[in-house]
Amino acid sequence: MRQVTKVLFCAVASVWMVSCSFTPAAGPTADEIEMKGGGLSAGDYIVVDLDHATVAALSGFNPIGLSERFPKKAAKSPEARIGMGDTLSITIWEAGEGGLFSSEGKRNAEFPHVVVDQQGRISLPYAGMIEVLNRTPLQVQQTIVKGLSDRAIQPQAVVSITKNESNTAVVSGDVAKPGKYSLSVSGDRLLDVVAAAGGAKFPARETYITFIRGESRGSQLLDAVVDNNDENIYISGGDRIYLSHEPKKYTVFGAVPKPGVYAFDSPRVNLLEAIAAAGGPLDSRADSTGLFLFRYESRDVVGLLRPDYQNPKFSNVFPVVYRVSLRDPNSYFLARGFMLKDKDVLYTANAKSVELSKVLRMIALGSSTVGAVAGNGGVIISE
Repeated sequence: MRQVTKVLFCAVASVWMVSCSFTPAAGPTADEIEMKGGGLSAGDYIVVDLDHATVAALSGFNPIGLSERFPKKAAKSPEARIGMGDTLSITIWEAGEGGLFSSEGKRNAEFPHVVVDQQGRISLPYAGMIEVLNRTPLQVQQTIVKGLSDRAIQPQAVVSITKNESNTAVVSGDVAKPGKYSLSVSGDRLLDVVAAAGGAKFPARETYITFIRGESRGSQLLDAVVDNNDENIYISGGDRIYLSHEPKKYTVFGAVPKPGVYAFDSPRVNLLEAIAAAGGPLDSRADSTGLFLFRYESRDVVGLLRPDYQNPKFSNVFPVVYRVSLRDPNSYFLARGFMLKDKDVLYTANAKSVELSKVLRMIALGSSTVGAVAGNGGVIISE
């Protein structure tokens, strides 16, 4: 009998140890996440408590946008300059009759379709070949008047660009009418050119603009360009604009009724709305102190949250875990002010009691199994 009891004890102990090591779980516990977060100079990621200081730092942070990335030509309309292939309209006046460009009842001559050649020049009667490449219409006017001053009667000239082939921008991607578009003399902004291309095919909150000027490029959400006039930068000849449909999404899993991937249903979704969309934490499973949001943050953001943090594993992008305790009523206000970003991962950990109940069930199962074996095989043990 003692041998049977000993076997039962050993079996139950073995089941206990195996259960503790291999208990199936939906994800890490709150303690496991916090333990691997490390301090200021260690760990695989940074764990940051969601408090008023954190929310204020994140809400006040503005990433580098198009207006800062392209500062030289973003502040004002670019000056209209003449390029190869452009078409000019030129009118020349004289002060009296009998001049080179005047006749009875008419004191001017019009040249409505003067095309700039491959050498950047135009040809006018009595004025000859005139260099116009990269010059403004006003500068060309002055050159024409100077060239005719000793031939015509007090000449005056007006020059305008009617077709600016050299001053174009290319719009492609998810727009209604992709192609090359001429820029107006008065200056066009980013949204003007997108509108000329028929507008975006998809909602502004799901569309990103990639702006390329020379070797520089920047990307911005179309919705941010619409809301912030500074991001609606002026366009210059040769700029390329690409629109792409990239709906923002976030993932929710763990102890929630409806885990899954969710699309942003509005331009701004806060943490409270995100967890509510998944049905909220399960009362029977969730750890009310273990709501975590996983995100990659830039060096600038990490500098605001943890100024002393150093980790050679990371250079420009750092993994950050934001920790929220729903047991604190104040956290609900903080969650309303914490805005989600594209690709955020929201995880609700299981309560410790849930893991313990799994272990107890496995122990009960192991005990009943050993008891059945002992009852059936007592003769073999007694031998």
